[in-house]
Amino acid sequence: MPESAPAFENVNERAKEDWKRDTSPFDRVRSVMRTAYEPMSAATVAETALTSEQTAGRHLRSLVEHSYVAETTSPDSRGALYQRAKDSIVLEQTRRILDETDTDTLSTRVLEMREDLREYGDRSGATSPDDAVRSHANIDAEALLEWRTTRRNLAFAEVALALSAVENLTDDAEAV
Repeated sequence: MPESAPAFENVNERAKEDWKRDTSPFDRVRSVMRTAYEPMSAATVAETALTSEQTAGRHLRSLVEHSYVAETTSPDSRGALYQRAKDSIVLEQTRRILDETDTDTLSTRVLEMREDLREYGDRSGATSPDDAVRSHANIDAEALLEWRTTRRNLAFAEVALALSAVENLTDDAEAV
């Protein structure tokens, strides 16, 4: 007779056990911090990463030194708090863009987004989404969201192009 399926909580516990067995404490701490957009204590990171607070703290300090994590403090907190560093988020997103899109396509898309932004400004009579809101421009919430998203995407695309250019210059210098 076949064994019955494990209870749901046992599946979760098994997944935790597998994660702990198959990864190092450093990798688990880094994994937790990959999506830590709000500050959290070393104790919270340790609990989620299935490691001790001391080990989590040591790895968090290393991640801070490598600019992957930012260390902050809170007036109502006694210790350091940690969250994903904005620069590392930008670099990760930029790297993803470069992995998925060639620079010619990306350059074309940058020009298109710049034109889209000009059109938003022309239609609203404002220079930015925030300016449109402050001036009570006749623009709906969906258009404001699209405008903000286009600005964000353009910024990431421009950083990706700049990073690509730097990498090309570095490659050229190494070839000499």
